[in-house]
Amino acid sequence: MDEKASNNAGSPEEPKESNEDPPPIAEEDTPKATDDVAAAATTTNDDTTAKDEANDAEEDTDKKSNSDDSDDDAHSPPPSDDASTPDDLLLRAMTHKEDGNTHFKSGDYTSATRSYRKGTNLLKKINEGNTGDEQVKQLLISLQTNHSMVLYRQKKHKLSRDVASGALIVDSQNVKALYRRAVAHRAMGDVDAARVDLRTALKVDPNNIPVKKELMAIKKSLEDQKAKEKARLSKAFSKKGAGSFLYSDKEEEEKRKAREAKEKEKLEEEKVQRRKKEWEDECVRRMASDPPEEPLSFEDWDKERKSKEEAEEKARKKAKKEEEDRNKEERRKARKAQKAVNKKDDSDDDGDELTESELKMLRGYKKTSDGRTTSYFNREQTDHEKSLIGCIKPKRLEQTGPSSPSSPTASLSSAVGSVWNQSGTTWEEKDTTDWAKRTLEQCLLDTTVAYYSATAADATYVAVVKKVDGLTGDASVAIAGGKKRYIYDFHSSLEYEIVDDNQVTVASGKLRLPDVNSATTEDEDELEVDVYAWTKAPSAANEDDADASTHVVQDAIECRKMLVQDVRKSVLRFVEKFNTTF
Repeated sequence: MDEKASNNAGSPEEPKESNEDPPPIAEEDTPKATDDVAAAATTTNDDTTAKDEANDAEEDTDKKSNSDDSDDDAHSPPPSDDASTPDDLLLRAMTHKEDGNTHFKSGDYTSATRSYRKGTNLLKKINEGNTGDEQVKQLLISLQTNHSMVLYRQKKHKLSRDVASGALIVDSQNVKALYRRAVAHRAMGDVDAARVDLRTALKVDPNNIPVKKELMAIKKSLEDQKAKEKARLSKAFSKKGAGSFLYSDKEEEEKRKAREAKEKEKLEEEKVQRRKKEWEDECVRRMASDPPEEPLSFEDWDKERKSKEEAEEKARKKAKKEEEDRNKEERRKARKAQKAVNKKDDSDDDGDELTESELKMLRGYKKTSDGRTTSYFNREQTDHEKSLIGCIKPKRLEQTGPSSPSSPTASLSSAVGSVWNQSGTTWEEKDTTDWAKRTLEQCLLDTTVAYYSATAADATYVAVVKKVDGLTGDASVAIAGGKKRYIYDFHSSLEYEIVDDNQVTVASGKLRLPDVNSATTEDEDELEVDVYAWTKAPSAANEDDADASTHVVQDAIECRKMLVQDVRKSVLRFVEKFNTTF
């Protein structure tokens, strides 16, 4: 196949200039500069795209003609479907592309789409993983961009975008594919994505006129949209105007007040006119009287009228008040008379208690034998019932004897709780912190251990706990579900000394009991004892004797180990006393 024809199939070319607009045919490459940019910016995007596509397709036809003249194989019929070599697939893909261009010229978009898709599928076989040569890639991009343009014409904008994205997988910087996808993005309403693609295309080809036109069209549409939104918001937030909805309620209130003021003014004016008419009638009456009376001015007549109306209003209020007082007095006398009648009926009753008639009025209440007023549902016991029940006054229960369980959680068949909680089913807890602190401290102070040296003859060391410091925590005995639980949690530090046969302090130090609780004292090995550094390091009486000093250090360490074990046993003795005492 001719190399020139192969390269022309997919490489961007400048459109040929023509005095006549070519028919709208399939585009093959990104359109280039034609005429004035400013005039083109006002032209719709579809007209510009159609013209550029026509030029591309016409140029594509010329390229094919040149390719046919230079290569005899191009005049041969299309290869059979059985052909599977890369050259055969490439030739068949070019044939499908030309068929697609022909269908597009005739307006058969469906057939054009089918041809472009077939050519694309053939080339994908020899471009797996984008590993095809440059000729295959260019033809594949050309097929996909033409396919995207046809889909755009069919209003299938989402498919148009996806096909253009497929072309960008082959070449991410292809201007025509970026342009096709941007147009599809804009048709779908995604203006931001369209601008990103157009700006990328403009970086690759800064002089590309269609890309600039599309960017200018997007910018103009955004400016128009912002202007409309600004006008709408300005109209909405304006305090005046029919379109304002934020202040519509205030405007309606102001209008209502204005109408009411106007109506009130009109009523006042009508009243004035009526009074003037009455004044005129009064003047005529005065002048027609025998003997004639001197007429009054309107101001004097109006003042006299107001005085008369005020006097009449006062008289009405006075009469109304007298009527209310009279009715009130009558009701008071009626209540007093009724109370006298009731008092006569129940002369023996105390005035603070309810009478029989009043009790009848208060439905649901009654009087007991001792004179108390109680609910209707309250049942009073008879003397016989009281004798059977006996005295029900609460009495203090006395403890008969302490219980002594053998383990913290043992379930006892006898009473485990207080006198009022013999079965132990109710939760009961007793604070034993003071007793536990005293007992634990005494057990620790009683800790003494003797160590017989294995390194020196007749040497004995005694470790004694001298002080229990910082003993904190609490303890209690809880009863629930018929079981006793011994709960305690203490922390303490111990100071100890190690003395030899001559009662000379060989060494001293500190131990720490970080956690003495119900869980860690079940086993002697689980009780944690922290050993601090020596307060007084072990040393021999004669420091110059190196062997003796070494023996003393070893003996002191062994003696301390035995002391730690005995401290653990002392804690367990405390636990046994705790369980035995409570």
